[in-house]
Amino acid sequence: MATDDLHFRLRIPEQLKQRVFAAAKANDRSMTAEILARLEATFAPDNVDPIDIELVEMVADIDRLKVRLIRSRQRAK
Repeated sequence: MATDDLHFRLRIPEQLKQRVFAAAKANDRSMTAEILARLEATFAPDNVDPIDIELVEMVADIDRLKVRLIRSRQRAK
């Protein structure tokens, strides 16, 4: 995510958080990427442009790579 993206706190029930966490893990995404992908899907019109879908997937890929890089750097310490 870009540093100029909006940051805010979100209160959700623990059970829902665990479901999002499990889905994120299954999709190899961060929780943020999982939530964003799901939000994008709910607002997507029926005639979604394939380029838009690809863009959302690319953003999720970038987020996954960031997480892997951070973990790799932490292991190297």
